[in-house]
Amino acid sequence: MRERITLAAAIGIGVSSAVFAQDGAATMGKPGGDIVASLPHDPTECAPDGIAVGGYDLLSYRTEGGPRLGSAQFAADHGAFTYLFETAENRRRFEADPLSYLPAYGGWCATTLALGRLTCPDYTNFKLEDGELLLFELTGFTNGQTLWNADPGRYRGLADRNYDVVLSYE
Repeated sequence: MRERITLAAAIGIGVSSAVFAQDGAATMGKPGGDIVASLPHDPTECAPDGIAVGGYDLLSYRTEGGPRLGSAQFAADHGAFTYLFETAENRRRFEADPLSYLPAYGGWCATTLALGRLTCPDYTNFKLEDGELLLFELTGFTNGQTLWNADPGRYRGLADRNYDVVLSYE
């Protein structure tokens, strides 16, 4: 418990928003408390202009040197968002199978989601894990990917459970 609170505090998350495990299940909020009331966020919060993933081409994350910014010339709409691509071929590939390219956890920072918070990531701070695109925040003192890499199995389990909670609010 102390480790979790210390970790949460180290990245600027208040103890009341830390993730606590009880009987093997992750909950968000105070120990024994309800889910944090402010958890549901507008899914467009990280894309106020409607352009997803900061305008980066989702396929470029899977190539050497990626990610790279896309162009409005090669835009594709999916759900509530517009995705930009570098080339018509990348747009075509996305349109043929968007679920293969969309970021995990709705594009929220994977680490802070595991810790019970929804934050927008830095779109250049990413990792491909088991074929999924994970995005992470990057602040002056915190690298979400570094924290995730310290215990990816634990963070994955917490993020999966917490994202199920997020989806239940949508």
